[in-house]
Amino acid sequence: MKTLKFTAFLLPFFVLINCATPLILKQNIKSKSKNLEIEVLKVTDGPNSFASGGKNFYPNSDELRLIHVTVSFKNLKSVDHEIVFSRIALEPTYVTIMDDKGKEVKKLNSPTFVRHFEVDVWNDVKEDVSGNNFATGKVETKLTLKPNEAATRTLIYFLPKVISPEKLILLDENSTTISIK
Repeated sequence: MKTLKFTAFLLPFFVLINCATPLILKQNIKSKSKNLEIEVLKVTDGPNSFASGGKNFYPNSDELRLIHVTVSFKNLKSVDHEIVFSRIALEPTYVTIMDDKGKEVKKLNSPTFVRHFEVDVWNDVKEDVSGNNFATGKVETKLTLKPNEAATRTLIYFLPKVISPEKLILLDENSTTISIK
């Protein structure tokens, strides 16, 4: 009987840990473009929520989840280099549209959120106190790196639960593709 009570006591704890724990899909993938040294530090499926500006953000549909891609960029040029986050796509896209001629065209799946730090298991709803405030719209949309300067950001994408991320494409870097499959 004591064993059953102890198990019943611990069961909610294990369920909470399992729900909050992001699933690591890939880690430590290095790539180079003409301008940048790029390292995908971690790709995780979840956590599915975080807080900013006193509000919680999470997918508004049970069909979607958040994919977190933590990337480190280093400027290899001898002049400043600008990284525009909306030009970093996660493939496969989950929306296909038709062009004027009826041909299928993929819609760019750019990050919905950009965070200054990696989200861990216990901080899935911790405030991003480094400058981004999604509630007021004051967010970092691009980053300018000085020569040899490095920076790390976590890009957060919406993706349907039935689709697995396959590659990260940096469109400003001559479509540099990094496989995360």
